[in-house]
Amino acid sequence: MSGIENIKIKGLDANRRPSLKNKKYIDIIYELSQKVPRDWCADFNLAFSKHALNAKISPEDCLYIETWVRDITHIQNELDQIKEIIKAINKKYIEQKLKEAAALQQKADAMGETGDDVLNEVLDLLNFD
Repeated sequence: MSGIENIKIKGLDANRRPSLKNKKYIDIIYELSQKVPRDWCADFNLAFSKHALNAKISPEDCLYIETWVRDITHIQNELDQIKEIIKAINKKYIEQKLKEAAALQQKADAMGETGDDVLNEVLDLLNFD
């Protein structure tokens, strides 16, 4: 979960710059600040499956956001919308991971043993002969 709160778009993919070759639309590929976990990618793609914008992240690389616009004047507005959704996904992702960690801790507490207790039991049973 380290660094998830800092995920943002760092710029355009340097190897796939937008072009006006296709007159119907402009493909835009943004690069994220870091590779994200697959479940974060799934959350992103799910959010955009219900959104007017067409943006997605390939689960194979989890680093590039692919989108397109029909009009050059829409690029900044759509980028701003994508950035806001990234912030919301970051927040949701962190909250979910914290809930999962709390549930695991609660389960460990209910069992009455900590990881160190279990480790100590295993170490006490080691046979060095």
